[in-house]
Amino acid sequence: MKQAERAFREFIDAVYVANTMDEFHRVGEGAARALGFQWFCYFEGGDGLPTLLTSFPKRWLDRYRGEQYQEIDPVLRQARRIGPAFTWDARDSAEARSACERRFFADALAFDIRAGVTVPIAAGYGRFAAFTLAADDRVSEFERLAENSNNLLQMMGFTYHAHVKARMSEPAESAGDSASLTIRERQCLGWASAGKTMQEMATILGVTPRVVKFHLDNGRKKLGASTLPHAVALALRQELLP
Repeated sequence: MKQAERAFREFIDAVYVANTMDEFHRVGEGAARALGFQWFCYFEGGDGLPTLLTSFPKRWLDRYRGEQYQEIDPVLRQARRIGPAFTWDARDSAEARSACERRFFADALAFDIRAGVTVPIAAGYGRFAAFTLAADDRVSEFERLAENSNNLLQMMGFTYHAHVKARMSEPAESAGDSASLTIRERQCLGWASAGKTMQEMATILGVTPRVVKFHLDNGRKKLGASTLPHAVALALRQELLP
């Protein structure tokens, strides 16, 4: 599927340069939208504290945590078995094994979370992970995506998990460092100050224009700028550019 292949290439570009949890969050959101979904969710759990990155509505997350749905969630239960990507539908009452699970499905539907596809991931040392793309309806494209692009979805989930774990294993940054610009952000802002276009910057740096935009957007947000020219001006004033 050309759409899935294009989305995967863009996802790989973005996840390889993501450096913070906010950036990983945006990568997940972008992948979901590119493939026709509304939300993404990355969950790692098992022995020890869980890790969660998701764009699901906050009210649903509050409900999920308050009801401790992670203990009965059928999607997580299937993800623990470790296997190929699978589709799921919250309207399928046949999956419910108890009254608690039926309440879980009813609550998910109340928040318009109806269907999706999940990639199970073996995380090691008694842990597992799941990379999920979810939507407010189930369409035949979901099944075709899981069937025809299974390898791409698997690689997407595994790659996301590997990079998030690698980032989490790095030493914690100080508050001052966390707001500093990365080398790539400095380079892109520097070339922008020289009047280069995104395509020209992409050629110079050997990346895609999408990656250049990713770095420029991150740099602008870190500097608290409203526009790219504003970000360049602030970076020059603070002597942050190469």
